[in-house]
Amino acid sequence: MKILAIRVGRAGDIVMVTAALKAILDKWPEAELHVLTSPDGKRVLNGFHERLTQLIIYQRKGIKGLLERGRVKKEINKAVYDKVFCFELKSSFLELVEQQTISINRITEENSTTNYARRCLKMVCQGDELNDRWLTLPVTKQGMQLAREQLQQHDINNDDFVIGLHPSFSALRKLSFGYRNTRSEKGWPADHFAELASMFADYAEAKSKRIFIIMDLMPEDRQLGERIVCLSNGRVIMFIPPLNFERYKALLQRMNLLISPDTGPMHIAAAVGTNLLALFAGHDPRDCGPYVPDSQFKVLCAEEMAQPELGLAAISAEKVFEACKTFLP
Repeated sequence: MKILAIRVGRAGDIVMVTAALKAILDKWPEAELHVLTSPDGKRVLNGFHERLTQLIIYQRKGIKGLLERGRVKKEINKAVYDKVFCFELKSSFLELVEQQTISINRITEENSTTNYARRCLKMVCQGDELNDRWLTLPVTKQGMQLAREQLQQHDINNDDFVIGLHPSFSALRKLSFGYRNTRSEKGWPADHFAELASMFADYAEAKSKRIFIIMDLMPEDRQLGERIVCLSNGRVIMFIPPLNFERYKALLQRMNLLISPDTGPMHIAAAVGTNLLALFAGHDPRDCGPYVPDSQFKVLCAEEMAQPELGLAAISAEKVFEACKTFLP
């Protein structure tokens, strides 16, 4: 038996279907799963499950997009699938599987108060089968070892409390007018991160706790990271290590708490079991927020603040610190 699942997007988009992918593998224990996905999906789903045997990579954007579409359609049509689950809303994805003779399960528009991950799950199972199925990603022993070595460089031990800050997002360096709203919805100001880090440091001193505040950034985010370190008077430790997704997942899992806007790392951290304080503006967290048990995360929304027109900047460091207290030692 062969099953095809379709989800193309950025890392966070792929993570959001992991609960549904796991449900497919559980419901059809003899099935072989293939996934049509993006280059980000290849990284996210690498090693996801032994019966996920093929990733069909679809690079939709750029000048080669049309050629890619033809190649992907041909590759899909070579296979004979017993079931297809399309987690994409755009009808153009259905054209890729139109020659498959079986019925195709496709996600439909629903009220945005239903989390997208749950809508995907409802395509696969119903009733009690939906219970206790959450986002999930495996973490390798090699990744854990690399994460430990990274933290040990700063004398951070297994018993220390680690708080992660994620100040970056994919549109941060895009200057076009079309990304202006994205920046206000995804970018919590650097001075807010720095002020929050100082609050955590003062808390650690008052409670005599070993609490470390860290950022794991990509090379292009160095300037932003250095600004936060400077504004916090060195209370934040910045890492810019060689890119390694297995190490990154393990580092997120090691964090006792992550503070992040609505970004891919927020979903990755949720999927590896990390406690979260998620910041939202312009999007409903009931639709695209972390799909994990309520005890694992809290959400603050700009729309609930005094000046929602400011986007994430409307959420003060004081508000975030108060919300984080539940998770602190």
